Amino acid sequence: MYVLILLSFIMVLQSCGGVMTRIVVQDYEFSLDYFSFSGKYLDISKETENARATFWKPDGSIVFITGRYSNNVAAYKLSDPWQIHTAEFLHDEEVPGEFQHGLYFREDGIMMWVFDRTSIWEFTLNTPWDITTRSEGVNHDLSHFVLRGHDIDFRPDGTILFIDDRNAGAVFEYTLATPWDVASGSLTYTLDISDQQIEVRGIEFLKEGIVMMLMDTERRAVLQYNLTEPYNITAATYAGAFDVSKQTLQGRGLSFSADETIMYVTGRDEEKVFQYEMKKN
Repeated sequence: MYVLILLSFIMVLQSCGGVMTRIVVQDYEFSLDYFSFSGKYLDISKETENARATFWKPDGSIVFITGRYSNNVAAYKLSDPWQIHTAEFLHDEEVPGEFQHGLYFREDGIMMWVFDRTSIWEFTLNTPWDITTRSEGVNHDLSHFVLRGHDIDFRPDGTILFIDDRNAGAVFEYTLATPWDVASGSLTYTLDISDQQIEVRGIEFLKEGIVMMLMDTERRAVLQYNLTEPYNITAATYAGAFDVSKQTLQGRGLSFSADETIMYVTGRDEEKVFQYEMKKN
């Protein structure tokens, strides 16, 4: 049984005689129970080898995928935004490092990060969202606390970097003194997930930071954690798991659509990205 997230919104209206407060409550339930496999997928076997993370342009028109053995980031353009089966290969770019796992783009498409097991590569793109225009890249070593990290996510304002680590059985909170500057970071919290995870290999925050999702390869499932405060993993509690074993036994990447009604899981052995959709009532 999953814990349901209830969100409430307060609207404040200004009137001529002063401030009139009107409370508008909209209960919104979020649970992985509402998702199911759509039957849609993207074959990525020709462009990547041992594929890992996926990351989306905010409008859903391009999806990016890292390939560990192919040492690249591949871009696919979608004719129908967010519908993975409509994607066609656009181009790819070789990136430095040995273990290209995690992937993140800043919302403006000008900065890209590729996580390399115990370090992170930072790139500037001369043309937003065009990986072929990337800079040479700067590497930040995080091996003083990361044992075997795989994926990353940022707080939207760039002040916190989150890293999953399957060997440590943890999610790390790395606070950046200067937003988006990994060199200014320091480890501020370690969330112990060892009681739930076996081989975590994907992380993404949803619902403005009050839901955290993790991809667990060995459990063949997506794990859900609920937070009482946005992006505060000190308040995270385990809520349940969503089985993906009918599609892949080696889930290696995780992402969601902007409206959070579509989930994507990378299957390493199948060389596909699978699409799951929220059931419509």
